[in-house]
Amino acid sequence: MWSSAGKKALVWHNRTAAVRILKIGGNQLDDPNFLVVLARALAAEKKPLAIVHGGGRAIAELQQRLGIKTAHVDGLRVTDAESLAVAEMVLSGKINKRVVAALLAAGLDALGLSGVDRGLLRCRQKVHPTTEIGYVGEIVEVRTEVIRDLLRDGVTPVISPISLGTDGQHYNVNADEAAGALAAALRAEQLLLLSDVPGVLQDGIVIKHLTPTGATALIENGVVHLGMIPKVRAAISAIENGVTQARIVNLQGLSSGTGTTIASDGAGSDSHDSSIDSDSVIAAEAKYIVPTYSRPPHVFTRGEGAYLYTAEGKRYLDFSAGIAVTALGHSDADWAAAVSQQAGTLTHVSNLYHTTPHVDLARRLVEHSFADRVFFCNSGSEANEAALKFARKCGRAIDDAGNKIGIVAFEGGFHGRTTGALAATARAQYRDPFEPLLPGVTFARFNDLSAAASAINAYTCAVIIEPVQGEGGVRPANHAFLQGLRQICDQHQALLVFDEVQCGLGRSGNLWAHQAAGVTPDIMTLAKPLAGGLPIGATLVTETVAQVLQPGDHGSTFAAGPLVCHAANVVFDRVAQPAFLESVRSKGEYILERLRALDAEGLLDVRGAGLLVGAEFSHSVKPLIAAAADRGLLTINAGENVLRLCPPLVVSIGQVNTAIDIITDCLTTLGPNVSEQS
Repeated sequence: MWSSAGKKALVWHNRTAAVRILKIGGNQLDDPNFLVVLARALAAEKKPLAIVHGGGRAIAELQQRLGIKTAHVDGLRVTDAESLAVAEMVLSGKINKRVVAALLAAGLDALGLSGVDRGLLRCRQKVHPTTEIGYVGEIVEVRTEVIRDLLRDGVTPVISPISLGTDGQHYNVNADEAAGALAAALRAEQLLLLSDVPGVLQDGIVIKHLTPTGATALIENGVVHLGMIPKVRAAISAIENGVTQARIVNLQGLSSGTGTTIASDGAGSDSHDSSIDSDSVIAAEAKYIVPTYSRPPHVFTRGEGAYLYTAEGKRYLDFSAGIAVTALGHSDADWAAAVSQQAGTLTHVSNLYHTTPHVDLARRLVEHSFADRVFFCNSGSEANEAALKFARKCGRAIDDAGNKIGIVAFEGGFHGRTTGALAATARAQYRDPFEPLLPGVTFARFNDLSAAASAINAYTCAVIIEPVQGEGGVRPANHAFLQGLRQICDQHQALLVFDEVQCGLGRSGNLWAHQAAGVTPDIMTLAKPLAGGLPIGATLVTETVAQVLQPGDHGSTFAAGPLVCHAANVVFDRVAQPAFLESVRSKGEYILERLRALDAEGLLDVRGAGLLVGAEFSHSVKPLIAAAADRGLLTINAGENVLRLCPPLVVSIGQVNTAIDIITDCLTTLGPNVSEQS
């Protein structure tokens, strides 16, 4: 992985003014007049342009002549070593030269190169959820200076998508994806994707305008299929990463403005909500709301994917995700449809009656975890309150004298702000104003097994721990530590409680964060991402715990209503997919790599799991957070000195690069006043 230190070529936010990226496909090149007509049209326009080309049909024909089988999955060519050699020969050795020759003949200065040349396109091996696709890559970095220098000199780059892997291997990258990545890297004004059809078709009719959300829905509903899928996905990714507009069009419609235009409906001045006066909203809040939060001066009115928009139309890349809540991003189409459908059917009946959605959700949670039963509530604090109550009753079942009531928690842990959960939260600034709290809680040092062993005894009913501490500085628990806790709890008949309110449900790259350690708890608590932004909490328990409880022991009026559970089922089904979890792991590893490559004074540590990442500095990170927000990036802290990154789980690699580049540029805001990590 290239270090970003001192290599401004990797800063994706640098814009090449008004540049366009044009992708042409191999099928079009079968028409001998295509390149002539295209080259003349481009020469007449005289606008900065870079061209990315494919060559699928020519590759397939040569493979057939050589007796090499051809296979495609979701529009991607399955590529073994023989197929890669053919692809490189056809794309870089034949088609690239044909395109350059046509441009030169039309009077344009042009230069052919591949993604390997000068390290232009850097990729990693693409993983498909169901099929081994071989040497197929996905772009993770673009050396933008190569293209900017050529365009500045009046040269039209013609790019073959054969790219250099981070492992030194050459990979075949889908040309649509390569064009989208290049457009995003250059913050291009427009991405043009030439097709042999006049645009995205529905029932034979061209869809003229789409948003990224609408385009995604068309893929999921099967309207967009086969070779159109990579084009639409490339367009979506480009728009989400700062490209103003993407257009899917055929040659005839290239200059006439027809085809399918994909653009964010929040782009530009149209997203300004003139009905909302932000200053008035902020002033009213100061007058009417209890001042338990200190908020920055943004009034957000809508969100889409990984972005939030203010009333004034300013767009922010959201790397806080509502404090690790909006796993599917903002306004996910399936989620929104589920909420709307359920709201028009049945919203609330209380827990006095049966409904289908909460049973369906409980079944999903049980079938995908250690648990046998689920108790539903409304928040993470409530889930932890329930866990502590259940543990205390289990302790009384073992010791009817009532002495087995002790709870062991850990320094740096955070379990909520209600009285019981707060008692298990070690930070003094949260606890002290509200003492006395629930008695019987002892704190041990995190990741120190001997300290835990000293604290846990025959009077302990439960040990509660976050497998990855969130508020405490994004600190993963050592696997050996969690395994040791399991053994000690078994020795003393104490329940092991995993608080996965923040780190659970895919955030760590596993469905449950504790799975990485191979440890099974007795109780697990969930909340934040479970319903995608609606309030819900869940306490998962073994049958042994459940059998101690009786009707009336605990309850909640609003918990597990049909509306919130129907939404949660949508979130769970998406996140639980193995390919989805693999993408979280992959993106998390990439964030760690890029942060660890920073040449930043005062950077002490980078750690995390999946898309819950912390960068610890010797200084307070508040100035960095403020500066990043000024640049359109929302981040939060985890303690005074730790920058916490917890974007939506659907965040793209391009959006990750944008965020890290902004952070890199804002590092100079970190001051010399060292604050003690609390």
